[in-house]
Amino acid sequence: MMLISILAAALGTGQLVSAQGFVANCSWQVGVLADSFLGMYCHDDDWERFNYDWTWLDTNACLTNHGGMLYPRGAGNYWPTCGNCSVRGSHVEFLLSCDCLNTGGHFTPATYDLNRVVWNHNGSLGCFNYVGNKTDRGPL
Repeated sequence: MMLISILAAALGTGQLVSAQGFVANCSWQVGVLADSFLGMYCHDDDWERFNYDWTWLDTNACLTNHGGMLYPRGAGNYWPTCGNCSVRGSHVEFLLSCDCLNTGGHFTPATYDLNRVVWNHNGSLGCFNYVGNKTDRGPL
């Protein structure tokens, strides 16, 4: 019985992990970062029409700064202690790079792959229990 519980837990975790990631169904090539807000076009659930929606996500809801390093955490609020942030993506990752305060009070480079924590659900980016907004048209 213990083996079945462990197996069920592992399968559940695998499903959670596979639910993460947005680069496969969002246009990361035109992704923009405005302060802590990440915006891009993402597929909604209407695959017959192959629709895209513009979505904004406050990445503060996804990451925290811990000692000058970025880590996933719901309502992490990294933004007040990090600056000079930018994003760059590929078909497998979408990196957020910032200069973040470390424990010595100095800024140090920090990078985190947002594709590991951010997901797309019906055209809206989200992480943990937070869902960003979406519209039919974006700024691009």
